Amino acid sequence: MPAELLTKNGNAVSQPTPTGDEALREWARQHVARVHRLRLHVAAFVLGMIVLTPVWALAEWQSNGGFERWSDNSQPGDWEPWILYVAVAWGLFVGIAALKTYGDRPTTEAEVEREIRRLKSHD
Repeated sequence: MPAELLTKNGNAVSQPTPTGDEALREWARQHVARVHRLRLHVAAFVLGMIVLTPVWALAEWQSNGGFERWSDNSQPGDWEPWILYVAVAWGLFVGIAALKTYGDRPTTEAEVEREIRRLKSHD
């Protein structure tokens, strides 16, 4: 049974609310699929960072003369923190996926009624 909600600009938006066992079962099935995808994203993030971090460390060590002859007067050099850019961007992607997975839930009739009462009270 669709419920209409008003947006800020006054347009009515139809938002389906799962009623009955079949609609709830379909939503639960989709939610389980989203949780599985999120777990895959988290696993890819962790494994990717485990692989990329040593690659970054070796690349930076080599570019700063780490594989040259050891000497007492060597300068440590500056390391480019590109691994942090990758980790932050990828982490944001995984975080947004987690919010979409666990923040999405079916709208209940009680929430629709509460919104209708709130909208009527502002008129």
